[in-house]
Amino acid sequence: MLELYRKGQRNFSNIDLSNAQLRSVVLIGIDLRGSTLNKADLSSANLIEANLTGANLIETNMRGALLRGANFSDADLSWSNLTWSNSSNSKFMRANLSVTNFSGGNLIESDFTGAVMKGTNLRGTNLRGAIFKNLRTCADTDFSGVRHLDDRTRLYLCTIASGAHPFTKNDSRQTLGCPI
Repeated sequence: MLELYRKGQRNFSNIDLSNAQLRSVVLIGIDLRGSTLNKADLSSANLIEANLTGANLIETNMRGALLRGANFSDADLSWSNLTWSNSSNSKFMRANLSVTNFSGGNLIESDFTGAVMKGTNLRGTNLRGAIFKNLRTCADTDFSGVRHLDDRTRLYLCTIASGAHPFTKNDSRQTLGCPI
């Protein structure tokens, strides 16, 4: 696949890259729609403007990856590691983000419309301009120390937040600063 990418091919939809070791690889604008990348190592990879719509990314390591403008709509990123990643302007619409770790990441102007965020770790993320509409859930999500979450969005999240994060044990509503 990497050789074909270097030769200019960008469409690798529906490919199986389970357990692939792709650390620090540059795959700008790659099309991985419907692909399986569960347990792949994409840490420090450059996936700017990648299309991962409907992809299976369960337990994928994307720590420190460049994901600006990537499309993860309808993808399953449950149990994935996106700590310290730059996911600004990315789409996570209707994505399964259960127990996904975004801590320390940049999520500026990313769209989470309709996403499942059960047990998601957003500690210390930058959420300036991020869109959280019609979430299916944000139960057990840790919002500790998030930056630039606007008041309107915070109030919306307070109406649906409940429980405590499974690992940090932080109460979701308390991490949002919700009224009692």
